[in-house]
Amino acid sequence: MPSIVQRAKSFLNDERTQTYLKGDGTDLKFDSTISISKDRTANATNHAVEKGSDITDHVTDEPIGVSLTAIISDSDWDPLDPLSFVNKKVKERLSLLYDWMDKKVILAFYSYDEIIENLIIESVSEEQAVDLGDGRKLSLKLKKIVIAEPRKTEVTLKSPVPKTGAAATATKQVSGSAGANKSICGGL
Repeated sequence: MPSIVQRAKSFLNDERTQTYLKGDGTDLKFDSTISISKDRTANATNHAVEKGSDITDHVTDEPIGVSLTAIISDSDWDPLDPLSFVNKKVKERLSLLYDWMDKKVILAFYSYDEIIENLIIESVSEEQAVDLGDGRKLSLKLKKIVIAEPRKTEVTLKSPVPKTGAAATATKQVSGSAGANKSICGGL
């Protein structure tokens, strides 16, 4: 739990003292966050690229990945936070976490200094140890989902260009009675 000095400092500077996930209007707070790492990668082509060509056509950016290790416990009552007694228990938080993963809920991760939105849970690793009591050490892998928004744009076209020259096709209609008096079985 953050000390009273940390809480006062974070309140004055509008900083977070805890990390948490938010999904479907519900927060899942971590009691302690041990580490946070962000991964940005790009894949480049294995084929030769023509000299002078635009390299961006041959490189694709991968979505951001976030890995975090955090602890959740039942002993998160805090005398400095009068509402801490209503915090969710470990079983409730684990259930919520796995429910979000199963339903592929889009989440936001609130770290100490930024908010990363449009994430899904790729994996959860849960560790139980003697020194954690009823708590759990969680290792989470989150992946940012790129959400495309369709846009409709109206384009006014000029009148069609008439075809002339070699691109133009001509047809000629011929009328007559070719084969009209011949029997179908005449060649048998």
